Amino acid sequence: MKSSFRYILVVTFIAAVIVIVFLQFNSSQSINQLINGNEDLMNVLKLKMELQQVQENVTQLETEVKSIVIRGHDLRDGRFEQQAKKVSQSFRTLDSFEINPVIGAGILQLKRQVNKKIALNKEVLRTFAGDGKEAAEALINDQEEALLSDSIRSQAHRVDRQYQVSVTQLIRNADRNGRNAKAFGTILAVIAAVASLLAFGYISYKMGEQQRLIDQLNASEQRARRSAEAKENFLANMSHEIRTPLNAILGFTGLLQKKQGDPEAAQYTDLIHKAGENLLQIVNNILDISKIEAGMMPVEKAVFDLRETVATIEHLYRQRSEEKGLSFAVQVADDVPELVEGDPVRLTQIIVNLVSNAIKFTERGSVTVTVTLEQAMSNKMVLAFVVSDTGMGMDAAARAVVFNRFRQGDESITRKYGGTGLGLTIVKDLVQLQGGSMEVTGEKGTGTVFTVRLPFGWVSGGQKKERDSALLKASPAGWRHKSVLVVEDNEMNRLLLAQLLKSWNIGFDMVSNGSDGLRLLKEKPYDLVLMDIQMPEMDGYTATAEIRNTLRSTVPVVAMTADALTSQKDKCLQAGMNDYISKPLDEAVLHRLLVQLLEVPAAPAPAAETPAGIPAQEYLHYLQLDYLFAVSRGNREYEKDIMEQFCEMVPEELAKIQRAWEQGNAGLVRRTAHSMRTTVAALGLTPHTEAYLLALEHIAPADPLFAHTYKHLKEVCRHALEEAAAYYAAHYG
Repeated sequence: MKSSFRYILVVTFIAAVIVIVFLQFNSSQSINQLINGNEDLMNVLKLKMELQQVQENVTQLETEVKSIVIRGHDLRDGRFEQQAKKVSQSFRTLDSFEINPVIGAGILQLKRQVNKKIALNKEVLRTFAGDGKEAAEALINDQEEALLSDSIRSQAHRVDRQYQVSVTQLIRNADRNGRNAKAFGTILAVIAAVASLLAFGYISYKMGEQQRLIDQLNASEQRARRSAEAKENFLANMSHEIRTPLNAILGFTGLLQKKQGDPEAAQYTDLIHKAGENLLQIVNNILDISKIEAGMMPVEKAVFDLRETVATIEHLYRQRSEEKGLSFAVQVADDVPELVEGDPVRLTQIIVNLVSNAIKFTERGSVTVTVTLEQAMSNKMVLAFVVSDTGMGMDAAARAVVFNRFRQGDESITRKYGGTGLGLTIVKDLVQLQGGSMEVTGEKGTGTVFTVRLPFGWVSGGQKKERDSALLKASPAGWRHKSVLVVEDNEMNRLLLAQLLKSWNIGFDMVSNGSDGLRLLKEKPYDLVLMDIQMPEMDGYTATAEIRNTLRSTVPVVAMTADALTSQKDKCLQAGMNDYISKPLDEAVLHRLLVQLLEVPAAPAPAAETPAGIPAQEYLHYLQLDYLFAVSRGNREYEKDIMEQFCEMVPEELAKIQRAWEQGNAGLVRRTAHSMRTTVAALGLTPHTEAYLLALEHIAPADPLFAHTYKHLKEVCRHALEEAAAYYAAHYG
């Protein structure tokens, strides 16, 4: 249908063009004829004027001759010759016109008669000069003279009548050509108007069709965005739901491995542990692939110590390679900067995957990691990370498909080593996300070499070793002169921040909302502000806007929120904040931010290890206290306070959600559920509550699903409170 419509449209267009050209040609012809007719008419008008002038000159010539003869005027004054010349000049002018042949013949006849008249007058003057007045008068009164004069007048009248006929014909032609030109112009105008209407209609139709397509695309984009959001929520929930039982399996099998018992049972336990590790790796790979496909794999820009990152990987895999009898070496070229700007998490993920594969597929020999500066530019550098091994290698066919999903060279590799074939696909995707490139070389039986090239930003002074040595040797005493303002409404988070800031000898003040934070900022200066996002009275976005626009302050502001999404971070940065940290707060990340923003040398954050002698947690099913013990570092008073606050705040926040639900106050439900995510994170309850709290933030109170979600959340919290009360009574009571 659309094809035939286009065909008809093309044919109609061609026909319209032909008609317009034809009409334009005829209109042009009529206009040219009209112009030529007007020119002819002007020539005829000039002809009439010249004929009148000829008649006047001939009459004047005859009068002059009579004056000379009758009145005796002097022949030598030249007046006769002048009149004769005028007559001749008039005829020369008439000869120059392009005139009707009939009129031309009449003028020629008139010219002969006038010339004959002039000759006769000259003869009269000669007779007057030779024979006297009487003889001359006799010639003037001669019958031939009278007839000639009458003949000239008659001929002039005939030419004039011919002129009248010619003028009438020219006027008629001009009128006809004018009407034709007008008609053709009208037709062209009508065609142009119709064509314009058709074009307008067609353009309007196409614009409407385009708008419909745009609307459909927008709707599709919104559906895709909603699908991506649903997928993001699903991945977040599944990440917790899947990893939690897997971690429990690995944890309990690890404990069983430490117990002395039946060798056969120990073997079974070891197999379960390895199977659990493999399953966890598969789950992680699938989740990573899903995040990359959904565009939810964040790539961050942060300043980090490259050598420290590589050294951590070396430490992680040295024991594993030694257990397999392999030599493992990491080499970083001297010209590689120590501090670079990039994504340390993604870099670690890339190298760990490549090193893990190299050790996995190498039975004897060595695995080597080298880092070199391949290209240095004014605004960035390109580093090459080469992971080489002396393992089984790959032939050309295997190298061609090694980065494809679910491909491992050949089926024998899958049978012998297992795996999903997703690892290298994820590595390549991560490399491309960071604007890098990746290649593989080597031959079967001689080993494999993976080369990854990644761009990194320069860091001022990043190659000065004395800076790092000063940073490592410095004392936290340098932070005593710094002051931090904490704007946080959650009591659990305030206790956590107080514990950490005290341990780092940093002075601080705490308030529970943005209004109080602004009041303190007006009263005294601070070196940094830790700003919660969702708070009563004034939220973090509004408070930051007031700091920047009203107070005109450039104090660094770090956002704190439970939403760990890249979009949330972008929103915080757009609001005028300097950086972002997600809850539950990571001690090392917070420490690194403080070092960066407070600009004072400080000792590295103490390792977040669980202190020795921690009470056993084996019987805890809901609570995970590792984070609590890592932050407290043996401070039992802090642990006790956190436990008490947890047992007090969880029931209060549940009751607050229920009241808001009954009142239909969706905003209060959302804020309370968001705050509760921080509360439960302090004792590791997040894996059991995150999905419910996220759902409550987005479900309307009137939705039947709300009651179902709240019921499950309340049940989980009931069990967690029972565990917390029992643990508190056993260890702090």
